[in-house]
Amino acid sequence: MRKLGLLERLIIAYAVFVVVLLGLNIFLLYVSSRLSNVTSEVYLVDYRKNEVTDKLLENLISLEQTTKQYMLLQKDVYKALIDKQIQDVQGAWNYLNSEGVVYDDQEREMLVNAKDIWETFLVQLYSQLSDIPGDSQALDEIFKYNSTQIEKLVRIARYSDNMANEALDKKVVYLKGLGDQLESFTWWAFGIALCIGLIVPLIIYRSIIRDLGSIKKGIKHIADGDFSYEIPITARDELGQLADSFNRMAARLQELDDMKSEFISIVSHELKTPLTSMKEAANILQEGLWGELAEKQKRMISIMDQGIERLLKIIAELLEMSRLEIGMVQLDKAQYDLNHIIASSISEIRPYAANRQIKIQAKLLKDPCMVTVDMNKISQVLTNLIQNAIKYSDAGSLIDVRLGRDGQQVAVEIEDHGKGIPKEDMPLIFEKFYQSKVTRGHSGIGLGLAIAKKIVEAHGGKIYAKSRLDKGSIFVFSLPVML
Repeated sequence: MRKLGLLERLIIAYAVFVVVLLGLNIFLLYVSSRLSNVTSEVYLVDYRKNEVTDKLLENLISLEQTTKQYMLLQKDVYKALIDKQIQDVQGAWNYLNSEGVVYDDQEREMLVNAKDIWETFLVQLYSQLSDIPGDSQALDEIFKYNSTQIEKLVRIARYSDNMANEALDKKVVYLKGLGDQLESFTWWAFGIALCIGLIVPLIIYRSIIRDLGSIKKGIKHIADGDFSYEIPITARDELGQLADSFNRMAARLQELDDMKSEFISIVSHELKTPLTSMKEAANILQEGLWGELAEKQKRMISIMDQGIERLLKIIAELLEMSRLEIGMVQLDKAQYDLNHIIASSISEIRPYAANRQIKIQAKLLKDPCMVTVDMNKISQVLTNLIQNAIKYSDAGSLIDVRLGRDGQQVAVEIEDHGKGIPKEDMPLIFEKFYQSKVTRGHSGIGLGLAIAKKIVEAHGGKIYAKSRLDKGSIFVFSLPVML
């Protein structure tokens, strides 16, 4: 199954965000619409109806009292008040019977009946007001009749008022439930969006970091000179294409490195034979086997011999490096006391150090330190590191060689007090042909430390350096102790 590309993953993450946001907006629009509709019903119908029925009840009860007062006192002020109350009650009945105000058929039927009762009552009321009897008994009959009719109308008005109150209560409860639902959904949407916002970018980030980690590992191998490393390609996205390009570059670098190594090996072999012949010829001339030489001739042949010796040493290093790289060097391992190997190497190189007025001081272990190594190769490493320390130290300085043990590892330290190595050069000093700007101009082509590293690593050890400019350097290599 093809792995999604970086752009596709970002698009999917963006689409998820859009879907969540769109869903939340749609729900909010729905809830807002319902809130608006219910609120409108509450304000325009239920609240208004409750207000009208309350006023209707007040007017009906007041109308009965005002009518009694007018019939008893027959004052115009009561007549005007009656007309006003009749007008208000008439308007209330008309409103309650209008479309959209009635809740159900039962209420509609009751309101229609109330309107009929009201109209009949009005006819009787106007008749009573136009011909008010003087007999108190007749007035009591009228008051009783009016009270009965008003009571019927009050019951119907109270029924509508109760219906309005119940509708208000139900809609308030509904609005509360809708608000709770909105709050719950908002928290859920927030939680989901937060999870998506954290998890999806984290998944994409981890995927990118994993691919970048593989590429970074490949770059480190290239930086260490290992051109055979191949980055595993798990996707064909942008990073996968980058990894594929890197692998093709590494393969090409490996080809070029192999060609270079083969070229150096061939050239070194071809140069070694004529140079050896030239050195032998120079030796014969110096010994005077072909006749006595003048002083200037001897000096020129000596210079030529030194140059040939230097070239032979360089060629030997090139051949040694080539054999180490392709694994042709067989280590002749045996058990040795590392104390003895170090002491022997120092003894051999002490005359060279004394000639430069440099003292070598060794600090070895009291007990035997047995290691399984190729003695000649480890001696070569020691000689190379001590010679470098001598080469870059000032006359009269001291070189310390220390041997220490830590668990199943032994470490050899060679410390000088010379020029030191610049910080920017430290990661590269063990590379082939690399020479620090501080060491340029000295003899050699930058293979000594590279050869030492290959030999130490072939023994299962590690080598590294620490340095401070104008303070000196410490080269350390470690080897496993024989169990």
